[in-house]
Amino acid sequence: MRLPRAYREGGLLVWRHLIPLVWLNLIWISLSWTVILSGPATLAAYALIARMREDQDPDLRQFPALLRINLLPGTLWLLTALLFAFLMYSNLVYWLRALEPFGDSVVSLMAVYLTWLFIALQPYLLEALSVERLPYGAAWRSALMGLAREPVSAHLYVVIPVLLGVISFFTRTLALVVLVSLALAFAATQVRPLVEYTPPPESAEDDPDLPEPSSSA
Repeated sequence: MRLPRAYREGGLLVWRHLIPLVWLNLIWISLSWTVILSGPATLAAYALIARMREDQDPDLRQFPALLRINLLPGTLWLLTALLFAFLMYSNLVYWLRALEPFGDSVVSLMAVYLTWLFIALQPYLLEALSVERLPYGAAWRSALMGLAREPVSAHLYVVIPVLLGVISFFTRTLALVVLVSLALAFAATQVRPLVEYTPPPESAEDDPDLPEPSSSA
């Protein structure tokens, strides 16, 4: 059984562009200290990583322009994530106090799955917002359709950010260097496959090692 595409091609994308991903992660960290810019910075970083996925040369000098373009959708994306986290936490605290132990288990499992589902939607949402440049409502519809097309691989993708989150908890220095870019790289290959451009074969006229064709009188 083959690994999901995000696992295979995401690792290859990271291997090929590790240095730009490190610099991109450091830029993201420097902007995310403001909190409010963490959403736009995430979308801008994803847009550059999507270009790496398409085998295009990533130009980090384009980051400021991408940050300005993604200021509004990135802020909406951040506010949605914060609202979801608040609703999950507040409902979990309330129902765990109100229900019996069995009900507590049901509510806890539901909260875990809804959180898992929300994370599974993020690659498609980031793609729709930062690459396809869809309006926010249309981006959510596109994300839901993407999840519906690939439900198994989308749910398996969540293992990657969860694992990276555990690693970042124990190794804070590594998290500051590369982990955010790693998660976005795997997310980009979850949505679309890695593009491989192969150069055209050389013709016989361009190969100096081949003998020249003899001309007949």
